[in-house]
Amino acid sequence: MRALLVLTLLGACTEPVVSQVEQEVTQCTTPVLEGVDIYDGTGTIDWAKVKGAGRDFAFIKATQGDYNKQTKFGTNWTTAKAAGIRRSAYHFFDPTKDGVAQANFFLAAIAAQGGLQPGDLPPMLDIECPTSSSQSGSSANCEFTGNSGWVPTAMLKQRIFDWLDTVEAATGTKAYIYSYVSWFASTGMTDARLAGYPLYIASYASCAQIPAPWTSAVFWQYSATTRVAGITNPGDVDRFFGTLADLDGLTIQPPVDAGVDAGVADAGNDAQGDPLTGDKAGCGCRTSGGGGWPIALALLAVLTRAGRARRRRS
Repeated sequence: MRALLVLTLLGACTEPVVSQVEQEVTQCTTPVLEGVDIYDGTGTIDWAKVKGAGRDFAFIKATQGDYNKQTKFGTNWTTAKAAGIRRSAYHFFDPTKDGVAQANFFLAAIAAQGGLQPGDLPPMLDIECPTSSSQSGSSANCEFTGNSGWVPTAMLKQRIFDWLDTVEAATGTKAYIYSYVSWFASTGMTDARLAGYPLYIASYASCAQIPAPWTSAVFWQYSATTRVAGITNPGDVDRFFGTLADLDGLTIQPPVDAGVDAGVADAGNDAQGDPLTGDKAGCGCRTSGGGGWPIALALLAVLTRAGRARRRRS
């Protein structure tokens, strides 16, 4: 993942302010946590050293379009978790391909590694194509050979929301949206619905610039050329706006009825589990659902007490 725009450095700030130059919100709130995002080209990674360098989370590229599955995704996905790093899988979006097909391609890659698990961060959609230059025909390609990535704005919008809707339906969680600041306005992708998804912005400045329609970001890629222990090549580094407890609060949580009866399928899933997320029957590893049993048990207790009271009064 790389951003295509380098921004002019802003003065240091300690809280969100409004830029008088571009009328965009800027954000540099503390505290922050450090992380990385990687893809096959990053090379072999020693995740224990990455964790030791104070990197608490990682976004790992899984797929691109409906044609590229990262060969190192499985290894990185497994070893990052083993090192104690909160992990998220991401998909590089190809506007020339159907959004649902891309989503299913991505979900299948996640399912092949056991699906999203408690402690994982929600998925991320990396949208950098098309570029404004590819619209004018001055860019030969956009991250993949032989194609500018340019499609009409209406088609771009439809395919992006098709991907987002498909992934949310399968995983029970909204994906992060990643791009660089000028991408949204330059492609006409300024739909107000975007604000319903958490933002992961690439903004190479002393504070993150936040494009409309958002007013804040959750993650901030602040450099693409930083060296991190355990990673051979310099690359993308990121910050999370919040504490470790805040970050853990965003992860997929265990089902609320975990431990009641491991042999009973979770009420939010069917007996066969979920083939897209890798969720097995009874696992309930989604961020929503699975809350029916505690409610039913509480209602049963109320009815039981009411019955006893009636018997005492008769």
